[in-house]
Amino acid sequence: MDFPLAERFFREYESNRDINYLISAPTGSGKTHIAKRVLVEDEGISVYVSPLKALSREVYLSVRDRTNAVMADSDVYEDDLRKMKGDVLLATYEKFDSAIRHNYTWLNDVSRIVIDEVHNVETDRGLALENLVLWAKSRRVPVIALSATLSDPERYVTWLNAKLISHEKRVVPLHECVAYPYVLKCGNWQENLKPSRLTRPRFELLVLVLQRIVSMGKNALVFVKSRRSAETLAQELQRRDFRAHHYHSGMPHEDRKKVLDMLLEGNLNVVVSTTALGQGVNLPVYAVVFYELKLPNVDERGEFKGWKDISPSEFRQMAGRAGRPRYDKEGMVIIIANSDKFATQLEERYYRGSTRGEGVKPDLDTLSLAFVSWNDGVEMDELGRSINSTFNFRGVGYTLVESSISRLRDMKLVMTDRGVTVTPLGRAVAVSYIDVKALSGFPIDNKDADLVSVIAGSPAVAQALRGCKEGRELLNRWMNGNSLDGICEKLTSKDLMEVISNAKWISFALFRVLRALGDDRYRKALEIHDSLKYGVPSEGVKLARSGLPRDAVMSLISLDVKDLRELCMKVGYRELRDELRRSNVQIEVLCRSVYSQDPLTFDVRRAIQEFRQREFSLREVSSKFGEDVLREMVRLRVLRKRGDKYIIRDLERDTTG
Repeated sequence: MDFPLAERFFREYESNRDINYLISAPTGSGKTHIAKRVLVEDEGISVYVSPLKALSREVYLSVRDRTNAVMADSDVYEDDLRKMKGDVLLATYEKFDSAIRHNYTWLNDVSRIVIDEVHNVETDRGLALENLVLWAKSRRVPVIALSATLSDPERYVTWLNAKLISHEKRVVPLHECVAYPYVLKCGNWQENLKPSRLTRPRFELLVLVLQRIVSMGKNALVFVKSRRSAETLAQELQRRDFRAHHYHSGMPHEDRKKVLDMLLEGNLNVVVSTTALGQGVNLPVYAVVFYELKLPNVDERGEFKGWKDISPSEFRQMAGRAGRPRYDKEGMVIIIANSDKFATQLEERYYRGSTRGEGVKPDLDTLSLAFVSWNDGVEMDELGRSINSTFNFRGVGYTLVESSISRLRDMKLVMTDRGVTVTPLGRAVAVSYIDVKALSGFPIDNKDADLVSVIAGSPAVAQALRGCKEGRELLNRWMNGNSLDGICEKLTSKDLMEVISNAKWISFALFRVLRALGDDRYRKALEIHDSLKYGVPSEGVKLARSGLPRDAVMSLISLDVKDLRELCMKVGYRELRDELRRSNVQIEVLCRSVYSQDPLTFDVRRAIQEFRQREFSLREVSSKFGEDVLREMVRLRVLRKRGDKYIIRDLERDTTG
């Protein structure tokens, strides 16, 4: 398909590649096409950032065959991009911001940054975008920023110092509709719908709308407010003969991909989703239907406070999924309303309303620290000018910036003797990617604090718990290798893994902070992090690091196997080999490097195998395998005396745990 927007952009781009560009155009007009072409054709390291791993991965899959692309999908706090060797990096805003805070040397070779969905600077994702744009300006790295139609593009032009290329008309026209009992209305056109049942009028209205869409040979994406709602509604629609399936971020990646494939192949005609698909994922849907216009509202402790309305800007991004190029000549967005009066109100808010004044400002102290983390020694004047050039803090003046630095100095995060420099504690906070405010929850002065409780009570973990009060018990169960069945029962398995993931992040931040302070508790924090990372107690971490699955590690702990070297000797026991195979452990692959580096371990294994089923003398062992093997077998306590002979002791499992 031809994209007039892309043709116009590349005419400008070819004449001047060294300036910033802001591309403001509706969904489906070719913005992603522009991003992919720029990534493939540019020299140096090109970076693409987006709000979602799924969106970045979609672009990665499109460009990986044409360039040396790297998909950064690890946690933000992990220091895993230090040796990045790709020509193209694809990441979320926060992951690339984390790379900037680490100040990696390869950043000197970045030639361009493509920022998708740049309007997120007005949301709670704004801090990362502000910092990476500040970095790009400082390093004179050109930026190409993409967004759907902006309510105030000139404000973005000023922030980015960019040339605006806008395209107001969608390539695929979008019909803006509302449905209320029992009418479907799109602008001046409307159609009466005929329900077959009068119970549950709202659900029946949805069924009628979807039946009309499906009768046209089209499909639909239905948005609801929660994962549970998505699953329940999809099941109800299946009972009404729709080929429907739920889709949300609580599903494993493989299951989400399967749903997308089924939709692409025409095996589904309705997908019911939460806002996980709201931004950027390229779905071939004709219609987007808003069955619910709510999002969960939680406080900083993660306590559920109720539901909040989707904002007009969020609505427009989600509605833009309808009528994608290559699939349709038009699209529909439909709001399901309870009455004609309510439908009129929703039309006014979401189709004709303004998105101005919706912004969420990032924390100034956290942004200031992030800026100093990669600009160590910056003078106050430059710091003030830089903060005043941001989107959210433009024109705030120098007094607020000076107050922010003063607070950071009082918290021992920066020093101001020679410019503004970051302290070891400040660097620990910055690279750990936690808010400055979160530091107040760390037990810096309370030496008796239970570190697991601190982690469970942190805002990031508390929010993931979604109101569950058993956070500490959940984390302790996981770290001890136990099942999570029967705890926080309202959380899905993916929800539970989100809790664990956030706990890993906070525990590592706690480790970094305590180490920077010279607090000996950093060792305990690191021990907790390792147990959270692998889901096993500290004595099993060495085994887990070798790649053994959690259940196999717990079994080996009960057999008093302490590390990989010991395991590779004790696999001389046939019953241990059989047990590991049942856990899909490839023993020979696992132990290959151990045997090559330490041949003694292989000889001990062979000795255990050979003498396992019979009596023998110590001389037999030493004469065949050598004194070193015999000494190692004594150390392992695998020998047991029987009369004047010896046997190989049976494996004994500790069942007291």
